[in-house]
Amino acid sequence: MAAPKSFLIMLYFVCGFSIALAATPNITMDQSALLSLKAHISFDPQNHLTNNWTTNTSVCNWVGVICGSRHYRVMVLNLSFMGLVGIIPPHIGNLSFLVSLSIQNNSFHGSIPIELSHLTRLKFFHFGYNEFNGAIPSQMGSLTKLRKLFLHNNNFLGTIPPSLSNISSLQIISLGYNQLSGTIPSSIFKISSLQEIYLGSNMLYGGLSTHMFDRLPNLQYLSLSNNQLSSELPKIGNLTMLTELDLRDNNFEGRLDPEIGNLTMLKELHLTDNNFEGLIPNQIGNLKDLEVLRIGGNAFFGTIPFGIFNISTIRVISMAVNNLSGHLPSNMGLFLPKLQQLILWGNKLSGAIPNSISNASQLAIIDIGDIPKTIGGLKDLTNLSLAINRLEGSIPVSFGEMVSLEFLDLSDNILSGEIPKSLEGLHYLKYLNLSFNKLQGEIPTRGPFLNFSAAAFMSNKALCGATRLNVPPCEEGGPHKKKTTWPNMLRYVLLAIGFIMLTLTLAFAWKRWKKRNPKSLAQADLYPLVTWRRISHQQLVQAMNGFSSNNLLGEGSFGSVYHGTLSDGMNIAVKIMNMQVKGAFKSFDVECEVLRNIRHRNLVKIISICNDIDFKALVLEYMPNGNLEIWLHSQDHYLNMLQRLNIMIDIASALEYLHHGYSTTIIHCDLKPSNVLLDEEMVAHVADFGMAKLLGDRDSMMQTMTLATFGYMAPEYGSEGVVSTRGDVYSYGILLMETFTRKKPTDGMFIGEMTLKHWVDESLLTSILDIVDANLLRNEKEHAAMEDCISSVMRLALDCCAESPTQRIDIKNVSATLKKLKSKLVLHIRTS
Repeated sequence: MAAPKSFLIMLYFVCGFSIALAATPNITMDQSALLSLKAHISFDPQNHLTNNWTTNTSVCNWVGVICGSRHYRVMVLNLSFMGLVGIIPPHIGNLSFLVSLSIQNNSFHGSIPIELSHLTRLKFFHFGYNEFNGAIPSQMGSLTKLRKLFLHNNNFLGTIPPSLSNISSLQIISLGYNQLSGTIPSSIFKISSLQEIYLGSNMLYGGLSTHMFDRLPNLQYLSLSNNQLSSELPKIGNLTMLTELDLRDNNFEGRLDPEIGNLTMLKELHLTDNNFEGLIPNQIGNLKDLEVLRIGGNAFFGTIPFGIFNISTIRVISMAVNNLSGHLPSNMGLFLPKLQQLILWGNKLSGAIPNSISNASQLAIIDIGDIPKTIGGLKDLTNLSLAINRLEGSIPVSFGEMVSLEFLDLSDNILSGEIPKSLEGLHYLKYLNLSFNKLQGEIPTRGPFLNFSAAAFMSNKALCGATRLNVPPCEEGGPHKKKTTWPNMLRYVLLAIGFIMLTLTLAFAWKRWKKRNPKSLAQADLYPLVTWRRISHQQLVQAMNGFSSNNLLGEGSFGSVYHGTLSDGMNIAVKIMNMQVKGAFKSFDVECEVLRNIRHRNLVKIISICNDIDFKALVLEYMPNGNLEIWLHSQDHYLNMLQRLNIMIDIASALEYLHHGYSTTIIHCDLKPSNVLLDEEMVAHVADFGMAKLLGDRDSMMQTMTLATFGYMAPEYGSEGVVSTRGDVYSYGILLMETFTRKKPTDGMFIGEMTLKHWVDESLLTSILDIVDANLLRNEKEHAAMEDCISSVMRLALDCCAESPTQRIDIKNVSATLKKLKSKLVLHIRTS
């Protein structure tokens, strides 16, 4: 019997109402989950959620939220690039219809709630560029529909969960730039759908099995760089879809398999800084789409396969620091129309750069042998850096033909001869660095040279020119043209005879004085003068022109330092103690005690002492480039990135010697820029040991009432008077920050809780380039390498400045870390 029409209508209404009631809690559950997320956000700079996520509007109209039209549930949550700070609550796991979850480029922290593993419909998961920590939950392996997983640039710890291999549909896995450790689960490489794998910049170790890459037919990108992986390279012949392979900065070893020639779609190959050896396979020449080849810092030997120079797409060839030999092909420039960088230093190659290289019109960096005279043919070149090489010979006059040149850096080479006048015609030249060479003659004065400072020419012994460039004035006709005449020769002969007679007279007088004054000699021998010179008070007075103010180099707590020249032409620095100041006598004794035996390249060298009753002085090696304080905080001085790194490595080496390399542990106690002196070659020497402390064999620390310089002083030193080697490390950390930021710890901007330490710490969360010395950012092309290096340096500085002494890094590790950073930077500069 058919049901009455009214009954059917009622039944339809009741069912519809029931469905509506069932649906309501679902969207309400989504709303509750999102409101919980809003409650856990502590900072919303744009007020995106504060003003928009309210119960007055539908969830599906909230910013960053997209609902499905069928089920009316939240399917997409995208809060990327909003500057949000907060944590992810477990309630987000209730968004059961979620397909895409992205919160990249914010400041979310804490751990990932395991409840997110309930999001079984999820296909896209992007938590990159945040501050998450803790372990990656193994429960994420239950997200079996996931295609793209981005967790890079966070602070995740622990190991890579093997359960991720359960996600059989995974196409991209990006876990780079975290602190993950342990081995890479081999099961990850069995996901045949994988197209991109990013595991670089972690602390992963162990080896890779021979056939680990055999099941990845769709893989296009593989990055395992900056880890500690060690083994021979697995078979790679099956990765025929691969466009980029990045294995740099590991410990891979063995030979490079000729199967690499099968990767015909490869565009970038990065093997820098490993332990590969053997011949470079000729099959690399088969990679006709290759654009970047970086294999420097290995042990490859033999000749460079000529096939490489037939790859017309190649932009970068970097093979520095290997054992390669042989010649470059004479016609190589004819087949490399896109070549921008040719980096081959640190090998055993013979011959010079072929003249045909001038046909490579896009070439910006050449790094091998002599500079070819035909380089002037690169008329469209705007940026040329040949710095930090062993380039010899002169600067070609043809440089003046590179009329588009804006940036020219030839520093840190062995270039000689004169600066070509043709460079005056480079009207677009904005930056020039010819420092640390062996150039001579007059510095050009016209064109762009009107705007260059002394920093562009420093440490070239024979240059002359305008006084503003800190070089001597040129003699008429040029110093190199000055003729030697007979009267001049006679004058030199007479001076030599006079000097010999003076030496014999002084020796005879000394012998007579020695017999008559045995007590005085005994008094002088209180300080062992193994290699010291005997210099009298009167000789010092004459050397310093009667202590003229013109000779004054600086003043300190216990005295003044003067520059002087002895009668034999030797330059000296004399530290004269002010005996009217309390503690000066003790400071003098301490400094004598320390300096009398220590010998190290990076410590100031003592030449003699003068220890009269009313006059006490230390005669020290003169440092013509002054102190670090001048170079950091004077407008007419400039230090480049490598110079700063070298100086800080020198200081670390000095501290390592004082703390660990001498029979008695020596604590400097007053490390600061003014106590770091720079010699003619810009080598740093730690000076001023007036506050130093010597620890006995059983001591690891001691107490003192002497206070060091405010701002550089370790907390325990100022509050309790406790000194230890860790206190020196703290001061070193502050000095490290100051060297790269050019901000003193006592700068007026540091008020209350805002200190140099806090300022640096906060900048690491945003951009370190915002706080570095602007002088370091002159070359925009080096910004990426600069940022990476300085970030590492600043983290090291913060490790030195930990509040608790026991948490501070040892100076040995500091020195080793800086040397590694320097090597990476040098290699990057030469290969980028």
